[in-house]
Amino acid sequence: MNGSDSSLDLRVRRTYKFLWDALMVLLAERDFESITVTDICKRAMVHRTTFYKHYEDKYGLLFHGIQDELNAFYEALDSAIEGTAPRKEAADVFAHLVFVFEHVHQREPFYRLMLRNDGSSKFSTLLKKSLAERIEHRVQKEGKQIAMPIELYAQLNAAVMVSMIAWWLENDRPYTPVEMTQFLRQEFLA
Repeated sequence: MNGSDSSLDLRVRRTYKFLWDALMVLLAERDFESITVTDICKRAMVHRTTFYKHYEDKYGLLFHGIQDELNAFYEALDSAIEGTAPRKEAADVFAHLVFVFEHVHQREPFYRLMLRNDGSSKFSTLLKKSLAERIEHRVQKEGKQIAMPIELYAQLNAAVMVSMIAWWLENDRPYTPVEMTQFLRQEFLA
């Protein structure tokens, strides 16, 4: 890669960051459907032609941002899982769940916007789906014995996680990540 390629990549990443940050600010002010591409571009100080060079519409930007956030979350979770590999399974599950709540806390503005009652149902659906897929894969890989179909087990666990995260944020995180994980462990993982 020569110097001009890396500077182009930097410009593209900077443009995306400006657009994404603008969308996040606008989402804090009003619902997604009322936001226009023009609104996003004005807030980001990016020309509309530049926006359309990268995205077909505002949904394309939203989907790209959601995918980026989910990818970052799973990369960090995978690193945390690798870091706890020698531990017992129960300790691993506990540590992973604590990590989930800590990650949500660190990225609170994004998750608060995406999981609020009038937030993007696309994100909630995508998060549940991707969590369920990962849970299902983990159960199959570990050969864990469960009393219900794996798909149902994975969907149930993913829905509980997303609901608990949404409640936690809506109520201004009244409990620590460790306490939230203990509640989950006592009621659902026993």
